[in-house]
Amino acid sequence: MSLFGSLAAGVAGLSAQSTKMSTISDNIANVSTVGYKGTTVRFSTLVTTAATASSYSPGGVQSNPFALVAEQGLIQASSAPTDIAIAGNGFFVVNVQADSSGEPLYTRAGSFRADSIGDLRNTAGFYLQAWPLDNQGLLPGAPGNVTNTTPTADISSLETVNVLGINGISATTTGVSVGINLQAGQAISTSPQDTSLALGVTAAADLGLADGDQITFTSGANVLTVEYDPTPAGGIEFSSLNELAALINANANFSATIGGTAGDATITVTGIVPTNDLVIDDVGAGTAATTVFGAMPATTVQTYDPTDVTKNMASGSVTPDFSRSVRIFDALGSGHDLSLAFLKIGVNTWAAEVYALPASEVTASSPNVNSQIGTGTITFNGDATLNSISSGLTGPLSASWTNGATSSAITFDWGTSGPLGTGLADGLSQFDSNYDVAFVNQNGSQVGELNGVTIDDEGFVTASFNNGQTTRLYKIPLATFGDVSGLSGRTGNVYAQSEASGQFNLREAGRGGAGIIAPSALEASNVDLAEEFTTMIITQRAFSAASQVITTVDDMLEELSRIRR
Repeated sequence: MSLFGSLAAGVAGLSAQSTKMSTISDNIANVSTVGYKGTTVRFSTLVTTAATASSYSPGGVQSNPFALVAEQGLIQASSAPTDIAIAGNGFFVVNVQADSSGEPLYTRAGSFRADSIGDLRNTAGFYLQAWPLDNQGLLPGAPGNVTNTTPTADISSLETVNVLGINGISATTTGVSVGINLQAGQAISTSPQDTSLALGVTAAADLGLADGDQITFTSGANVLTVEYDPTPAGGIEFSSLNELAALINANANFSATIGGTAGDATITVTGIVPTNDLVIDDVGAGTAATTVFGAMPATTVQTYDPTDVTKNMASGSVTPDFSRSVRIFDALGSGHDLSLAFLKIGVNTWAAEVYALPASEVTASSPNVNSQIGTGTITFNGDATLNSISSGLTGPLSASWTNGATSSAITFDWGTSGPLGTGLADGLSQFDSNYDVAFVNQNGSQVGELNGVTIDDEGFVTASFNNGQTTRLYKIPLATFGDVSGLSGRTGNVYAQSEASGQFNLREAGRGGAGIIAPSALEASNVDLAEEFTTMIITQRAFSAASQVITTVDDMLEELSRIRR
């Protein structure tokens, strides 16, 4: 009986070494397969009965194939932006169905390419699965994600990555930063308070006066002096806005109101129509009445603010010393020009305004001038650094567009302001050198078309556009298991979850024990060709030895057969 047991043990040896040779041949065949995990064979004894001091029954050997799934393959660089590898623990989740309706499978083979409809799949035909991000770049289930509340750990929260169904995008301009030097030696501009202005009318000829006649409005703090000088060698004065308003109100066709504060007084004249001329009469001095406003358009409202320099800049009453334009973009991707204008009104003080060009593109964005979206004053320290920016320029400046786009809220970064020692010249400055524009930058863009897709080390699939904008579309998770060696291998270098492997866990790359994603790289097979050839020789010898056992036992049985003759 022991001879037959030896014969069976020899056969078991042949079978075990055949299995070993099978794994070697498979390993060598897949030495260039991306993400392939080699297989080895582990042998264990088979015991029929326990040995005694006087007897032994051979049992043979049992072969157990063992996949080296946990062993890392070499990470090799690739030129394809959608090639990815894993350094460390984890697997890519893939599906045989593009609509993700098939069985979820797991692989380390990251050679993904977009097919004819833009779905990413690897060379074995499996589709890459990932979390879709909402328009704020948030993961499913993340706080603030209102479009998909599926928990990120749920396999149903994944979908096939598609990179071609992406429309061109634009970016609304929300911020503008400037770097401009305003020349310290620039002459202080004649302010509106000291020029020949009549309630917004800029030239004496517009007042209907005779040659040589003058009417001058000069303002101080809440004081407006009006002088009519027909000779011009003298005349009468109105010492305040109230006195001027009273004179205007004496005419039944008109109404004058006083508004503002002590430092910002305003006189508003209404009721001006072509047939009603506003006349300032030299009351009590015998001077003939003079028409100040004649043939004005109907429903005209003329406002004079003695301290609003920037309003007069926008109205054209005062020409700014410097201006600079910047192209911005609304929510529809349409471009608009913003003009930045500066006027020196004091030693270290400048008036500034921001307005849109042409004015027909905006609607009522300012109570003063339709195209004006921001006005204010800028002050500098004695070392040319920025001291302060008035509130009319610091908050989000709103522009309502006529093309149907959502109103823009644009915040200007003029630089770091503060008292001497804290303010900087990193934006606006006032050095005594020529007016110079170092930069005027904005963060918006017009509509751009897709020109590439990349995957980064966090697993974000990002689309880039030819306008310089990028947007994150997906985040690739990594699936981890309690025992990766227990995974069930499938055709196509993929694995399925099994009872031995344990339940999968979806993790973000680099978190919770998951490895990191290497972009533009592939994981090579972990097969060592030299080791395989060496093992092949050993296996061949072992197989030969097992065959010799069978031959020898056969001879012994032949001898046993001859005994009966």
